[in-house]
Amino acid sequence: MVYTARRRRWGWAFMAAALAGAAARALTWAGQGVVGWLGPAAPPAVAFGPASALGAGMPLPTPLILGYYDGGGVGSAGYRDLVRLTGTLTGIVPDWYEIWSQGQITGSSDPGVLAYARAHGMWVFALVQQNQDPAVFHVLLTHPAYRARAVGNLVRLVESGGYDGLNLDFEGVRASDRAAFTRFVRTLAAALHARGDYLTLSVPAETADEPANPWTGAYDYRALGRAADLLLVMAYDDHWAGGPPGGVAPTPWVEAVVRYAVRAVGPGKVVLGVPAYGYDWGGAAPAQPLSYAQAVALDDAYARGRAGAHFAYVSGGTVHEVYFEDLATFRAKAGLAVAYDLRGIALWRLGIEDPAIWRLVRP
Repeated sequence: MVYTARRRRWGWAFMAAALAGAAARALTWAGQGVVGWLGPAAPPAVAFGPASALGAGMPLPTPLILGYYDGGGVGSAGYRDLVRLTGTLTGIVPDWYEIWSQGQITGSSDPGVLAYARAHGMWVFALVQQNQDPAVFHVLLTHPAYRARAVGNLVRLVESGGYDGLNLDFEGVRASDRAAFTRFVRTLAAALHARGDYLTLSVPAETADEPANPWTGAYDYRALGRAADLLLVMAYDDHWAGGPPGGVAPTPWVEAVVRYAVRAVGPGKVVLGVPAYGYDWGGAAPAQPLSYAQAVALDDAYARGRAGAHFAYVSGGTVHEVYFEDLATFRAKAGLAVAYDLRGIALWRLGIEDPAIWRLVRP
């Protein structure tokens, strides 16, 4: 089996390998001697140079193993998850802040969580989001004074909080605001880089650039990738709560997302967003989100015979379908990150995952 020196930088319990003369991509699991096939056909061979230069601060490691942190403070279940994964996670993205139309930022950090992360060498990128209304983005991105205020406030947030940088999670930007969003990212990136700080972006999954698409049109991967340091590609919700049942992140779709991201910005700037949750579809109402533990409890109570990470059950005369994420689905998607030599993975979110996944990842 052959693997490149560049891939050896991945400190996973598995690494990408190519079988001479074979038409499939395989994963070799260190210590287990197990080969798991990703599919009948190998991705096309692609040669990449060194990872793109990042911001002015200390170089980011490879791989990055990030966890979105939505837990509470010291003593909470979320904090215990963080402590448990010390030595495995290279960083966290805490969900603490919102931004508003006139550039205001609301929210607060938890000093105990920050102190623990810093004491244990974790990178911390402050997540700043706004998922309420696309109109908020339009005003913020197109009004010069509000845009300038937002950039100033974001830079001050990083500096005052001692963060390594930002994770901008602007979801639902109108396609018509594509150019304005790109301009905002360029300005913010320049301001952060001047101080040695990083800018990372959470972006919706795309398999092609579609500027008119109402959900993804605003996100010009190529332009955003040139300005920001990393794109955290949210490769989940291929099937979502308001749609028909199906896998949250089926592997063939995720691979198509990865291929496009690599073509657009190169592997060194791509972090693959991996889901830890599932959905329970039943009746006319939108599906209910589930953690791994909740999905297993439902199966134990009703179905008692799931096939992989999918099962059906009947409750109150209503047929339900459940799709969720487990060790096997994580293995397949993390394997894509290795096979395509991506910068790392980011789990949404810590504390709701199948705990067995961490046996596959080590520093």
